[in-house]
Amino acid sequence: MAILPDFAHAFLEDLHEAGRSKLTLKQYESDLKKFFSWLEAEQKKTDMNTLKALRKDDIQKYFVYLHNKKLSHATIRRLATVLSRFLKYHQCIAAHDIHKLSHTAPLRSLTSNDFIEGEEFTKIIYTMKLRYSEATGKKAARNFLVERNAAIASLIRAFGLTPTEVYAITMEHVNLAQGELSIPFGTTMKKFAVEKQIMEDIRTYFYSIPELFRPKYHSKDPLFVAFNNVSLSFQYDYDRQKPKALSVRAIQEMIKDEVKRAGLRKISAVNLRNTAILEEIQQGKSDEYIMERFSLTSEAALRRYKQYLLALDEKVSST
Repeated sequence: MAILPDFAHAFLEDLHEAGRSKLTLKQYESDLKKFFSWLEAEQKKTDMNTLKALRKDDIQKYFVYLHNKKLSHATIRRLATVLSRFLKYHQCIAAHDIHKLSHTAPLRSLTSNDFIEGEEFTKIIYTMKLRYSEATGKKAARNFLVERNAAIASLIRAFGLTPTEVYAITMEHVNLAQGELSIPFGTTMKKFAVEKQIMEDIRTYFYSIPELFRPKYHSKDPLFVAFNNVSLSFQYDYDRQKPKALSVRAIQEMIKDEVKRAGLRKISAVNLRNTAILEEIQQGKSDEYIMERFSLTSEAALRRYKQYLLALDEKVSST
């Protein structure tokens, strides 16, 4: 694995200053090392001049290389996102159209396993809200997080958010009194009404945090706060003088743990998001709206959902 050059470390340091978690920084570092290993093998050099000289054809070679390694589409999309942000940070021409280039190989077709049934989601939320009696250790910690976790899963299912988007929700984005949530919509923020039960869970969780460490209204404090399973307390970042945000990885793992606890098949945040996207398409929303609303990076990504619905209709018609 290649050693990262100083200008890559500068990018990571900037992310650290912006408040990105250690897990996120570790993932970015790992993803960049994959790119620089390829660059070293391809160009024999990894200096800034080599980076600045990269063009569309070079980047396309990188994604062909990744597809040939049989990496999942989700992994390649993540690598594309990291590389895009890194190249934009250094104002490289090759930063443009990276996501389009990452789709060198066709995306696999969606199946029913990529979505979640209503009964499955109902069971997940029901199981989430079951508290342990006389719990100790990790089980005791979970009892403090019932409403927080249920709200997170419900927001992903209702609005098709990614764990990264959940992580990014701050107190500027949520209106507890009006029951509204501001969600990125293209280059703007658009307000959406949040279901009453979800808002009740958010309020219950929010007021369970000791006032001294509670996220402040109308601030950049994170809505969803990390929890210390040992001290049984919500975590506070004293260096930054604000609550510590629940990490993207923790959100992903929490959903997987709750699904396992409910005794269901493997279901992740992706399944919840996919179902929300599918419902919007079924409601007749325009392609432009869907792509902007869910930040889909290509028409090919949208086409998968439409092809799935078409196959579903054909299956129903033939029975």
